[in-house]
Amino acid sequence: MQDVVLNAFGNFKVYQPNKGYHFSFEPFVLSKNLVFKAPKRIVDFGSGCGVIAIIISLNNPNSTVYAIEKSEDLREIIEENIRLNGIENIKVLSSIDMLEINSIDYFITNPPYFKIGSYKPSKNFFEEKFESDSLDKIIRHAKRVLKNKGTVKLSFHPSRFIELIQVLNDNNFGIKTIQPVYGNINKKASFIIVEANLSSISHVEFKAPVILNNYAI
Repeated sequence: MQDVVLNAFGNFKVYQPNKGYHFSFEPFVLSKNLVFKAPKRIVDFGSGCGVIAIIISLNNPNSTVYAIEKSEDLREIIEENIRLNGIENIKVLSSIDMLEINSIDYFITNPPYFKIGSYKPSKNFFEEKFESDSLDKIIRHAKRVLKNKGTVKLSFHPSRFIELIQVLNDNNFGIKTIQPVYGNINKKASFIIVEANLSSISHVEFKAPVILNNYAI
């Protein structure tokens, strides 16, 4: 396994690369209180080191979580994190295409926000900060694998909010909830969390904002 650092969060621990990709607050906000009454089939798309998949799997031991990650190095870390936490209900896959159509109940993702060419790339973190799959492609992946009325939940940057609404609408998703997330309430939102259901009419609830400097993981 590549050079990694171990981080502890409450009831779980995760390895992540010592250099390069590092997760931030988005996975914790996305997966907080995500507990299902009945077993579900859940996709964590672009899983990174698997933190979202791990949180969801621990909170939903009777569900099956698919950690989709195309990087072989990161898949190796996910597998190690699964062993580290004694988890048995995560399956690690290299491609979303390995899943059947109309087979998933819940699709969650924390994609890179920025388009190549829109911002000056970072030499150290280019792949992690800039999208490799377009927003439209990610939503089309969700549309293909989700069951009718299945849910997609994602974090995204406020500067592309209108684009996100349009892409969801074009792919027959109805928006259900929108939640802004602030680092500090006196500053502009850092990101937004959006939930939408496939083949559903939009009926939007604006949820109370999350303030990260008051946030407990």
